[in-house]
Amino acid sequence: MNKKVALDANQWGQLGQTNQVDTTPCPSISVVIPVYNSAEGLPTLAERLARVLSALGCTWEVIFVNDCSPDESWLVIEEIAQKRSGFRGLLLARNVGQAKATLCGIRVATGDVVVTMDDDLQHDPESLPQLLAELDSDDGYDAVFAWFPEKHHAGWRNLASRLVAWLNARAFGLGGLRLSAYRVMRRQVADFIRANQASSVATPGALVLAATRHVKSVPLQHRERSFGRSNYTLARQLRLALNNLIGVSLLPLRLISGLGIFTAGLSGLMLLTTLVRYFTTGFGVPGWATLVILVTFFSGMILLSLGVIGEYLVRVLRELQYTDVVPVRRSIGF
Repeated sequence: MNKKVALDANQWGQLGQTNQVDTTPCPSISVVIPVYNSAEGLPTLAERLARVLSALGCTWEVIFVNDCSPDESWLVIEEIAQKRSGFRGLLLARNVGQAKATLCGIRVATGDVVVTMDDDLQHDPESLPQLLAELDSDDGYDAVFAWFPEKHHAGWRNLASRLVAWLNARAFGLGGLRLSAYRVMRRQVADFIRANQASSVATPGALVLAATRHVKSVPLQHRERSFGRSNYTLARQLRLALNNLIGVSLLPLRLISGLGIFTAGLSGLMLLTTLVRYFTTGFGVPGWATLVILVTFFSGMILLSLGVIGEYLVRVLRELQYTDVVPVRRSIGF
């Protein structure tokens, strides 16, 4: 029987603890999968995941988070959860996007290791043991990302992905690290992400980087999409990139501050040039030089002031982050 729930963010911990009773051991691995328009591929994904996870010889759970999908994805999730042990499902009351849906699953995941992946079978379940092996290597990584040298997406989306990757690299100082939605993380990183209750949610990947820099990326093969089509647009990808920059990184504010300093310096150079010309050759149009100097100087000061104020504002907002409401309509398997 399905349970209807309506949980706010402060109640997520209670839902996450429902599996932690004396008679049910805490699973070693939790796999979180946001679902949208994937009814056709979910049975295959569940079968392949069950086979891979069972072969690992540890306890596990798979959490499907239905992001208010308009197709029959929830009915398929219910059927899977009823027929297969270890599978659970959450049905969101409204569409919140992949990032928030993934965070919903992370907040109820109870495993020592938390895995996130897509629902379209382009993330190969059989590659999961390779990511887990890297996580357990002697180097002691806290999180491991899969990255795909060649993606089977449309040309415009590959271009957008490269642009987003460039922005992330500049914002977070990634170096050679590559990010993707296919990732594994230790419990302490998942707990850090779970504690984040900001209203403007950054992607889990950005929050992983905010939690730790002991991170590695592993090249994997990106599979062809066997059903449906991607719901991502260029605008949505750029919006996610901006959320990452604003929600986790201070790069935009520092760029504004740098622009203000540059403009103020340029106005000072113009002032010096104007004074030299005034005392040597004079000007044909009275007042022009004064107007240009005042406009450039005060424009630079305004940008510099906004950058400095913004630095303080971001720090205040980080201390007073808004607690977001998570619209869960129904759950199964918990």
